[in-house]
Amino acid sequence: MRIARFSPRPLALLALLLAGLAPLSLRAAESAPNISAASLKARTATLASDEFEGRGPGTPGEEKTVSYLVSELKKLGLSPGNPDGTYIQNVPMVGITSKTKSTFTGRGREVAFAPITEYTANSRRLKPQVDVTDSDIVFVGYGIVAPEYGWDDYKGLDVRGKTVLMLVNDPPVVDAATGKLDPAVFKGHAMTYYGRWTYKYEIASAKGAAACIIVHETGPAGYPFAVLRRRRGLGHPHRPRAPPRRRWRAQLRRPQGPGREA
Repeated sequence: MRIARFSPRPLALLALLLAGLAPLSLRAAESAPNISAASLKARTATLASDEFEGRGPGTPGEEKTVSYLVSELKKLGLSPGNPDGTYIQNVPMVGITSKTKSTFTGRGREVAFAPITEYTANSRRLKPQVDVTDSDIVFVGYGIVAPEYGWDDYKGLDVRGKTVLMLVNDPPVVDAATGKLDPAVFKGHAMTYYGRWTYKYEIASAKGAAACIIVHETGPAGYPFAVLRRRRGLGHPHRPRAPPRRRWRAQLRRPQGPGREA
């Protein structure tokens, strides 16, 4: 798997993610900002408009979004909370676009799949190239270890250095008495964290697997494969881990004055 790595660039992230602020606790009615359902709807409509191009990190739409939110915060009379006197906090990020080539060999045959049309792949390791070669594939069911449900798909398996193959979502456990999904096991029809990609990647990594393959099915996933193809074309914004150091958290401070609480 080849990864096109972009140079880290600071992205302006607001401590406040919503343009509509929760009502401030005010003692004087004349100092209250004009917050209403209509104003919240108007700000949401603005941010959702085509002008902001989806608000994706590292895009012109992100810069427009940040400028708009800072402008709205100023209109509400809020003071910046960063030590440098700004509303935003710079966070280093990289954009990862995977360029992959994958082949599978079994029973003397080699099979190749077309990227994007037949599968999508990515890695968040900050390396120019990631290779997984001569890796045995081990099917691990749903790839879940859930002690509270007495469930362990990895029981008795050594997957270190191997590629684990698993199904998407949670296991559909049927209640024999009702013939329906048992709400006491993986919460029935609801998807738990065990069913999400992030968990499946995390547990595969914890077990020492070299790679993880998740089989997509429209029903269990809740969306068609076409959604993954579109997302694959956008790349993957990622905040790299930094060495331990003191960090400042951006906060918003309300201006002090008559009728305002600290």
